[in-house]
Amino acid sequence: MPSPTGSSEGLDVATRPWVPYDRCWRWKRHDAYFAQRGIGAWLDGEVPHRATNNQAFAHQHAVLLLELVRALTAERILPEHASIQLLEVGGGLGGFAARLLLALREHLGAPGRALFERLTYLFSDVSEVSLRQAAETAALAPFVASGRLVPVLFDAREPASLRTLAGVPLSAEPLLVVANYVCCVLPTKVLRKHGPQWRELYVPPEPEPVAPTAPEGDTQPPTGWNELLGAHAWRPVALGEVFADGAHAAILERAAAASTEVELAYPYAFIELLAGLWRRMHPRGMLLCSDFADQSCAGTIGGDARCPILYGDSINHPVCFPLLTAAAAQQGCELLDSGDWHGITRTLLTSRGHPLPEPVCSAFDRGFVSTNAGQDRLDFEAAARALDEYGDHRRALLFFDRCLRLDPSAPELYAQAGLCCRKWGKLELALRYLRQGEASVRLQPYDFALPIGELLLQLGDAAAARQHFEASLRSGEDATKYLLLGQAHERLGDRASAYLAYRRALTLEPECAPVQQALLELRTAWCNAELDLDAVAERWWADKVRALENAPANGGKHEVQTLPR
Repeated sequence: MPSPTGSSEGLDVATRPWVPYDRCWRWKRHDAYFAQRGIGAWLDGEVPHRATNNQAFAHQHAVLLLELVRALTAERILPEHASIQLLEVGGGLGGFAARLLLALREHLGAPGRALFERLTYLFSDVSEVSLRQAAETAALAPFVASGRLVPVLFDAREPASLRTLAGVPLSAEPLLVVANYVCCVLPTKVLRKHGPQWRELYVPPEPEPVAPTAPEGDTQPPTGWNELLGAHAWRPVALGEVFADGAHAAILERAAAASTEVELAYPYAFIELLAGLWRRMHPRGMLLCSDFADQSCAGTIGGDARCPILYGDSINHPVCFPLLTAAAAQQGCELLDSGDWHGITRTLLTSRGHPLPEPVCSAFDRGFVSTNAGQDRLDFEAAARALDEYGDHRRALLFFDRCLRLDPSAPELYAQAGLCCRKWGKLELALRYLRQGEASVRLQPYDFALPIGELLLQLGDAAAARQHFEASLRSGEDATKYLLLGQAHERLGDRASAYLAYRRALTLEPECAPVQQALLELRTAWCNAELDLDAVAERWWADKVRALENAPANGGKHEVQTLPR
C-alpha cells in the first residue's frame, strides 16, 4: 500500500483503480474552475496576467505581425489588401487582444492602421462564461460591435473544434496564432527517467484522506507532489504504451537523451494542439507561444520536481521548453527561441514547411531576444515595489514612471505610484498620479474614486471627497467606503448623514472596530453640540473654582464641597 503522504517507487498500481496524473481529480477541479469562475479569476487577482496583459508585450506582437504581413506581401504570397486572421488561443480576460488591436490602430502609424482595417481577431477561450463576459467588457465590446473581434469557443484539446457563441462551426485560416500561457494549463503527463527506465505519476481518480504522518519505515521525504496530491505513486512504464501517438515517445527520448536522471511535465496536449493548428492555418502562417519556463536547457533537463503552481483551483505547470523544441523539429517546424535569460516569460516563434522571413526574424530578435519591453515592464514594477517597501519612495517613483512609459494603460501602476507618493508625504503629487490613472482607464474597470476621495479628505476638501466616495459606492459597497463617506459628512457638519453612513458600514461589517469608534465619537460630538455640554461643563467649573476660592480658611486648607449627584 502506498503512503498517503508519500510516493511508492515499487508499487504495482495496476492492482488499484488509480489513473495517470493527467486524468486525476485535480484536473476535474481545474476544468470546473475556468468553466464557472469567468473573468473574475483575473479581475480578482486569483490568476496572474500582467506578464502578457501589458501594452509593451502586445506591442511586440503587433510589430511582428506587421512585419510578417509586409514580408509575405512583398513575396506576392498575400494580395495587397487581403483580409488577415489572427487566432488567440485562451484569451481569458481579453487585455492582450485589446492592447494588440490598439497598438495597430494607434501606435504603428499608417501601416498599422491599414493592417488593423484588414484584420479579423478571433478571440477564443474554452470557457463560455469567460468568453461572454470578456466580450462585454469595455476593452472588447467596441471591437466586437464593429466586427473587428469575433468571440470563438475553442477547446485546445480538440484543435478541429472552432465555433461561435451561437454554436455555429467556424471556418478559419489564421495567418498568426498566439498562445500565451496556454501550454502550462493543458493536460500534462508527469514522467521520471532513471537510466533507461521511465516511470509515470499515478494518482487516485478522487482525493483520498491524507494521513497526518507517514507509516513506520517510510523514509520518503516530503515533496511538492505530496502537498498537491496526497496519495500518489510512480509506475514503471514503456513510453510506447503511454502514448497512442509514437511521436511523443520519440520527442521524449530525443529531449532527455543526454540526461540520466529526469523528472518532467510532458505537455502532450499542447504538442497535439500545435499539430492540429498547422492543419488549419494559412500555409505560410506562424505561431507565437509565450509561457513561463522551468529553466531546463537543451541537454540539461534537470532532475528537480516540476510541480505545478495552483492559482485559484487551476493547475499551472512550468514548461520544459526543450520538449517544445524537440516537438517542433519532429513536426518539421523552423523555430526561434527567445531564451530564458530575461526571466519570467519565454517565447517561441515557429513556422512549418517554410523558412521564417528575415524581417520577421529581426523583429523577433528586437522584441523578444535583444530587448524585451514586456519583461522590462514586470521587472521595473517589481523594483519599484521593493524600493517603496524599503522606504526609498523617490527612487521607487522613478521605476513606476519607467513602467508607465511601457504600459500607460495599466491602472494598477498609477494607483501604486499614488500610494507611494502618499507614504512619502507628497499628497499633491499623489493626487496627480491618481487623476492621470482615472483619465487613462480604457481597458479594465478600476476604482480611482476611492483613493482620490481619501486624498481630498486629507487635503481638506471634504465636499469633493464626499462626491468621490459616493461615486465609489456606485461601483460596489463595503464598510471602508461608508466609513470614509461618514467622515466626509462630519467634516461638512452633516451629522445625520454621517450616522446613516456608519450604520450602513456596520450592517455590512458588524465587528468593524474603526466604524464602531467613529460612531462613538460621533455620538459624543453630537451630544456636545445639541446639549451644549461644553458650555455646561465650563459653567460648572467656573462655579467650582469660585466656591473654592471664597471658602473660609481651615487650618491652611480649603474644605471642598461636592455637588449632589
